[in-house]
Order: sequence, then structure tokens, then C-alpha cells
Amino acid sequence: MKQLTGRGVTLIELLVVLMILSLILTAAIKTWDVTLERGRFEQTRQKLDRLAKVITGDPDYIVDGVRADFGFVGDMGALPRSLADLAESPSWVSPPESSRWRGPYVKATFAESPQGYRIDAWGDTIIFDPDSLFLRSYGGGGLVERSRWLTRSLGYTINDLLHNTVNGIVYDQHGNPPPSNDTFYKNNALIVELEYPRQGVNYRDSYTLSKERNGQFEFLDVPQGIHTLRVILVRVYPPGQPADTVTRMVTVFPKVGSPGLEIRMNLVWP
Repeated sequence: MKQLTGRGVTLIELLVVLMILSLILTAAIKTWDVTLERGRFEQTRQKLDRLAKVITGDPDYIVDGVRADFGFVGDMGALPRSLADLAESPSWVSPPESSRWRGPYVKATFAESPQGYRIDAWGDTIIFDPDSLFLRSYGGGGLVERSRWLTRSLGYTINDLLHNTVNGIVYDQHGNPPPSNDTFYKNNALIVELEYPRQGVNYRDSYTLSKERNGQFEFLDVPQGIHTLRVILVRVYPPGQPADTVTRMVTVFPKVGSPGLEIRMNLVWP
């Protein structure tokens, strides 16, 4: 019977094995680091997108064929001054009890901590610039490594969001504009009102139509959102007669506004 003899591992063989294991481990660590960084970038990108939508609204949220979400701007008629305004009612609204704030606009599931909505995946604070309308994460690289920055534009200008035009014309139930004679405007007042938020509180803009306007109205500097439009016919003479009012909800789109409205009264012009 042959006797089996064992041979020990030489130092060179051991070093080769350790070197191979070291190369495998280094490659695995690099792969893990790349995967981790990609995950952080993607998580932060998604958070910036969500923050942008809660500020300006989600154009894809449609109810009965009409956009129904205009975010913080649509509710307040103003941009948030900081991201904290999305979580708590802003202190700059005056009077506070009249605030149009309908938040919190960032939900509890948005992040792991109460302040998580404004922290990126590297644990740094997300920057919001209300003048330039962008959100930014430094991507874990700080101010120096610009190549790592993640910037999300809100996609609109301040004029797009806050300074739109609403215009149209008033008709009676037969589709006729108001009479152009002096008697009508002497005996009646045709008033058009538009209610919308401005700097966080409800604002009412109104004026009385004149003969020269032929029933046409126009409001400027109206923020995006869903607002209340009223047309009121007040009979001055003979006195004591009730006013006729038509109320309509008007959707004001960013940059587009709400042009060419046709408001029909439930009456025939007196």
C-alpha cells in the first residue's frame, strides 16, 4: 500500500491567493460604491421632482378632464419662501387666521424624519431658490464639486405662475352682449369679480363694466389655480330689486391664463 504524503503551501502560493482575493474584494467594493451612489442620485432626483410638484402642482392630476392640482402656488398665490412653508403654515401670511394654506404638502411617508423632506440622500440640506425657481442638491460633493450637483428647475417663470390674464365677455341667455345705450348703464351696474389668493390670503378684484367695454372684462396678475368668478347685475333703478348673480369656477393655467371666457347670465338684458 502506498503512503499518501501531503505537501505544504508555499509562501508564494499564499501571497498569490491573497492578491487574487484582494483584487476581487476591491472590485466588489468599487461596484458596491458605484451602485450606492447611483441609488443616492436616483433617490435625490425623485425627491426633487416631488418637491417641484408640490410647489407648482401636478399637471397630470386630472379630474373630469380638467387639471385639478396647482400645488402650493395655486392655494397661496405666492411661492414658498423656504421649503419649511410646505410642511408648516407660513408665518409671513397676515392675518394668519385668513391663510389659504392647505398643507402639509409634504406627507409623513415622504421621508424617515420630520425634516426628511428637505434632506438629500447624502444627509445634506436641499437648496430652494424662490427667485431663480430651482431646487438643488450638492450630490454629496459640497460647493466645490459642481459636476455632482443635481438641479431641478420648476419649469416656469415667476410671471408664468403669478401674473396671468383672465379675460372674456358677458352675455345674456340669448347670447347678446350688454346694450350699448346710456340708459342701461344709468339704471344698472354690471359688476365682474374675481376671487383668488394673493400672498397667502383671499383677494377680491372687481370692477364695473362700462358701455365702451361692450361686456368684455379682463383681469391681470392672476396666479395659477382654480378661482371664483362672479358676474353681478345690480338694478339701480327702479330701486329695491334683487341682483342677478352668476358664479363660475375658472381654471387659470400657468403662462396661458384663462382667455376667452364666455359668461352667460340667466336673464334677458333689461
